Amino acid sequence: MRRLAFAVASSVASLRPLATLASLQSHLIIPSLSVIADRYDAILLDQFGVLHDGTTAIPGAIDCFNNLAAAGKKLIVLSNTSRRRAFALSKLPKLGFDPARLTGFVTSGEAAWEYMRATCAGKRVLWLSWDPNFQAWDPAYLDGLEICLAPASECDLVLCQGSGMIRDGSAEPTPTNLLRSGELGDVTEAALALCAARGVPMICANPDLHVTLPDGSRGHMPGLLAEAYEAMGGHVVFFGKPHKQSFDECLALLPEATDPARVLHVGDSLAHDVAGANRAGLDSLFVAAGIHSGELRALASRDETVSVSECDMQASACLTSDMEISSDILERLFQANDGQRPTYTIAQFRW
Repeated sequence: MRRLAFAVASSVASLRPLATLASLQSHLIIPSLSVIADRYDAILLDQFGVLHDGTTAIPGAIDCFNNLAAAGKKLIVLSNTSRRRAFALSKLPKLGFDPARLTGFVTSGEAAWEYMRATCAGKRVLWLSWDPNFQAWDPAYLDGLEICLAPASECDLVLCQGSGMIRDGSAEPTPTNLLRSGELGDVTEAALALCAARGVPMICANPDLHVTLPDGSRGHMPGLLAEAYEAMGGHVVFFGKPHKQSFDECLALLPEATDPARVLHVGDSLAHDVAGANRAGLDSLFVAAGIHSGELRALASRDETVSVSECDMQASACLTSDMEISSDILERLFQANDGQRPTYTIAQFRW
């Protein structure tokens, strides 16, 4: 059994690989991005779990971001955030990232907004949104759209932009509690069932299913609502990864002569980042200490040959002891996620 030891800590010096490049079937395990940087002219970057956790930059991420920019790489953020581009971009300086070093910033929320602006004038909308206290809440999201809010019994469209509140034009929005509980709840389920029965289409501005919240807990995202709606027979129009149009939008921002074979996508979700890059025909770098870290920890804990730290494997935290990820463990992880395999795996986004 071949292993690579990851010491996911705030110092690059603490990363002690057993091998510089370890083969795993058709992909490689690498100790740092500098190992493969020369192979690429452009890097597409996921946000959450790669650059930051929503409130704090992940250790090593700012340094890696700056080194890639200094090396002349075209950097584009490709995010499933349901916020609009300008609103999401404005958050980066507070986290330590210089937006001037980006070639572009593509969000699923912006794509959904543009679609609605072009096709939904005059529509009555049931808006599944965020709690105002949640970091993704954008109070101006509907500005510029010629729509009005309406209940499930009257709406023409369901906008699935968040998982915290139902806004239907009433004086007070209705909490869903999905973000923390992962459960639809009677009110949300009844509203979606009524919309599905009426044949009302849904727009999903964030197809993510889960996210690691800043406190280390798991949050449940709009993609779960969209999946539930489809299960009820509802029709959903998705924006964001893993859908190819998101990657096409990024490629369109690059110089025309850019070879797609020299474009790398970096992300922590097998279902969205890796699957999306595979669909788009691009190489991918899977960040292991992101949304799948709990799965890796569970797989490793069942392997008596692998030592596992007792601390939580969340992207914003560090492992206080070495975490050995064997090729067998990664293979089981990939198999459990529809067989999606990246081009490379790295412990954390670091130079």
